[in-house]
Amino acid sequence: MRITRFTRLGFVILLAATSAACATAETTPSATVTTIDPAGARWFRLEWAAQPLPTDARRLDGYVENTYGTTAQVQLLAQALDAGGHVVDQKIENQIFPVPGLGRSYFNIGPLAAADHYNVTVWSAHFLQAPKIQ
Repeated sequence: MRITRFTRLGFVILLAATSAACATAETTPSATVTTIDPAGARWFRLEWAAQPLPTDARRLDGYVENTYGTTAQVQLLAQALDAGGHVVDQKIENQIFPVPGLGRSYFNIGPLAAADHYNVTVWSAHFLQAPKIQ
């Protein structure tokens, strides 16, 4: 039991260190860089809608669906874009939340600036593996 706890702690530390190492200037989100995990588009589907806020800003409400059979921890990127496709505002949802295998989870991201249109992508995802039974 004690080895399992240390193994899990080591995994969490490794995940945090890997995520921190990936946060470089090359991985800053932009109109062309919308993910650090290209498989995100393959394993997840997003449905969402922009909701007005009292301050002329918008909130994006929706669901992320996991089409793979294993639970995943997901981080989303929401972008507000002008008519030319240039980013006018963006936000990475810092809360990494679990999405069950073959299931879905609700999200809301905001506030974002009022814009011509919006985009939501899977910024990062990590599939959780079940512990081995000894």
